[in-house]
Amino acid sequence: VKLPIVVYNQPDTNEVITSAIQLQKTLEARAVIEAAEGGRYIRPIVLFQAQPKSNDDNVTFEKIKTQLVEIGIPEHQIKIKTAQKDEIKNINLMSRDCEIRYIITVNALKEGWDCPFAYILASLANKTSPIDVEQILGRILRLPYVTRHKQDLLNLSYVFTSSANFLATLERIK
Repeated sequence: VKLPIVVYNQPDTNEVITSAIQLQKTLEARAVIEAAEGGRYIRPIVLFQAQPKSNDDNVTFEKIKTQLVEIGIPEHQIKIKTAQKDEIKNINLMSRDCEIRYIITVNALKEGWDCPFAYILASLANKTSPIDVEQILGRILRLPYVTRHKQDLLNLSYVFTSSANFLATLERIK
């Protein structure tokens, strides 16, 4: 597993998104170095946990995708996985041909979903249920190829949140 879990509590959701993108780019650069030094292929993925659609103020999956595209992330690198919309179905996320770097979900990535390239959880949801937090956190814990990597940053899991409730729940779980 990727341990320890490094947790950052950001002042707002925009900072969560920006920080997750910056860290993804840093991890990907380290993964390129790792591969050049004889290591295996890794393409770090960010899981954005959106809020459910309930009011106009919520940070929904559509709003996150729009913001990512506006920032300059190529649309083909962003996929949505919700109960109603599954853009990653039948895609091999471990393939070198796959260009996905950002997956946006609400609650769909629970038990049974596995992608060792998922490194960063950027939670924009205000989850307080330990089970919900455990399940989404579990999606970023598996170490690619079940082996330690030379680049130390590739052996860790990362969480960004702007929710004090999510952070408190996560700390109790840790």
